[in-house]
Amino acid sequence: MKKRIGNDSQMVKKLGQSLAEELKERGVSEEVVFDIYVGFEEALRNAIVHGNKQDPDKMVTVETDIQDEKVIITIEDEGEGFDPASLPDPTLDENLLKESGRGVYLINHLMDEVTYQRGGKKVRMVKYFEKNTCK
Repeated sequence: MKKRIGNDSQMVKKLGQSLAEELKERGVSEEVVFDIYVGFEEALRNAIVHGNKQDPDKMVTVETDIQDEKVIITIEDEGEGFDPASLPDPTLDENLLKESGRGVYLINHLMDEVTYQRGGKKVRMVKYFEKNTCK
């Protein structure tokens, strides 16, 4: 599935639920579906809020490819991009009480493979359906 959407936060939940339902129908475990759902929503919300800065003239491209053993999710925004290595570590004491800054951390821990392309404008995430397939 490939879609281009505007910066509508309602679409985050709608697309996330649709993906979760499709995964459940294919027999993917609840635990894995949860990880994918959270990673997907975080990445899409980051693209809308931080990437496109909710600019109504910008779009987000969302692509999901569900295969037999994994799902590949690609989300690309039209923002300026970012360097994921420059983000502060949310587990450090000085960052624990901050209200934001955990999205990329969550994505990296919930998904099996995460790569950023196009200067941080595009994230590609892979989650294997069997535990410990990749890690």
